[in-house]
Amino acid sequence: MNTKKLLGIILLISVFSFTSCEKDDEIDINQLVGKWYIYNDDPNFAVDGSVTYTFNDDKTCSIDIHDFLSDQGTTLSRTYIIGHDNTLVTLYDEENKYTEQYYIRKLTTSEMVWENASPSDGNSDKKLRKTNE
Repeated sequence: MNTKKLLGIILLISVFSFTSCEKDDEIDINQLVGKWYIYNDDPNFAVDGSVTYTFNDDKTCSIDIHDFLSDQGTTLSRTYIIGHDNTLVTLYDEENKYTEQYYIRKLTTSEMVWENASPSDGNSDKKLRKTNE
């Protein structure tokens, strides 16, 4: 009986350790700087525009929004702050007002996954891919 309990505890600790390391491996905050576009992998969802986030070393960010139907586009200027544990990004407008906040669930050299940290703000979860520009 004691052996089963000990084995269970060791297994539980191993699972938590592996999960913790795996999560840390998926967030490399050094990969944030660059140009990222939102993509959708749902084949039942039609896309009629594009949104691109460009993160700079100086903590500025531009958001380029383009509507394919009207062929109109706009660019928003933002600043950003990364949380102390590198898993939260918060964006502010030119007047230093909060606009968006996301948990960074994955960040690699080519892919980033955001979960909206403030669902009442009207923003949604996002999947982004890094451009080669």
